[in-house]
Amino acid sequence: MLVVSANLQHGHPSAGGPGAADRLAAAVANLPGDVVALQEVDKDQPRSGRVDQTAVVAAALGLRWHRFAAAFAGRADGLRRRPVPAHVPDTPGYGIALLSRWPVRSWHVRPLRPGPLRVRRPGGRLGWRVHLDPPRVLLAAVVDAPGGAVSIACTHLSTDPPTARRQLAESAWALRTLPGPHLLLGDLNLGADDATAVSGMRGLARADTFPAARPRRQLDHVLGGPGLRAEGESRAVRLAVSDHRALAVAVTAA
Repeated sequence: MLVVSANLQHGHPSAGGPGAADRLAAAVANLPGDVVALQEVDKDQPRSGRVDQTAVVAAALGLRWHRFAAAFAGRADGLRRRPVPAHVPDTPGYGIALLSRWPVRSWHVRPLRPGPLRVRRPGGRLGWRVHLDPPRVLLAAVVDAPGGAVSIACTHLSTDPPTARRQLAESAWALRTLPGPHLLLGDLNLGADDATAVSGMRGLARADTFPAARPRRQLDHVLGGPGLRAEGESRAVRLAVSDHRALAVAVTAA
């Protein structure tokens, strides 16, 4: 099973305007994967051409089973961000997505508690600034893979390390309530050692993924529970969009 985690950065820098869907499809056309986890995904957002990016990527990759989970509903470029616990079928949203080549038995969505309000003083003439940690969400699927059912989750965690660690621990716990074996994919905003220590899972892919032009850090991860192992080398795949590289690795039964 080839799994991929990719932060799309809503298709930047080619998002928006006429032909947005075609440009996004072309950007991901060569992305490998039987299961693909996406982060920073737009749905019906003006900045990305009002495209359902999950559906566009799924069609481009031929992945029939897919779902988008909104971290918040409403416009991504405004101040009104309403956290939602699940898929937003008829309104704009921003969040994450899971796509699968194989049938999905069940979908599961869990909102993750954001970090505390922080006050920063950036310097210059702007003075003090209040930072609101954006809401986060966990999306999981029980997938009928060729070797049997596997529970796979996707998330995108806070840029505040203590908050990201708490959200990762909660995500790993929630994933373990589903049938094993387990895979947790996503932009965790943590290093490899931190991600494995907090989750209690093994890192199945090691490659620097950020920033895309000259990666120096691994923020994107594929974490596996008991019964799974990596097969072959992992790859950091450069896309025509995003400030991250996609992380790809083949996973098999241990």
